[in-house]
Amino acid sequence: MNKRRTLTLFVIFAVATIMSTLSFAKEDTRETALRSAEMSRFEAQVNADAKTLERLLDSNLEYVHSNGELDTKASFIESLVSGKRDYVASTANIQGVRILGDVAIIRGTAKVTVADNGQSRELDLGYTDIWVWKDKRWQMTAWRSARMLPTAAK
Repeated sequence: MNKRRTLTLFVIFAVATIMSTLSFAKEDTRETALRSAEMSRFEAQVNADAKTLERLLDSNLEYVHSNGELDTKASFIESLVSGKRDYVASTANIQGVRILGDVAIIRGTAKVTVADNGQSRELDLGYTDIWVWKDKRWQMTAWRSARMLPTAAK
């Protein structure tokens, strides 16, 4: 009877260990996919790539720019495609990722070059965005950024 109990405990421990390892591997895969989606979104903004943004942005997107302007998914994509908002270049630095079930929070900084009426300017931003896992992919549902002081951006 003692051998049976020991064997049972060993099997339970082994199964729990395997399940835990698989769970961590799944989270690593989801985080990798999330980071990739984030960087693809920055690239799509620069390229005014409506098709990619259509896939990466949630239909309920609330995009709050560093100047306080609010865009929806439709108005944000339209502003890029029409040239009203022109992201010439952007470099993002993801500083933290937290995945909470089907919701993820990314905190980072970005150096963004925008062109307005032929004048370009560089913005150093701190940002937080929120992504949701839906339709078997990450979709950004909220963005909020703030301009950083030049000393804080370094």
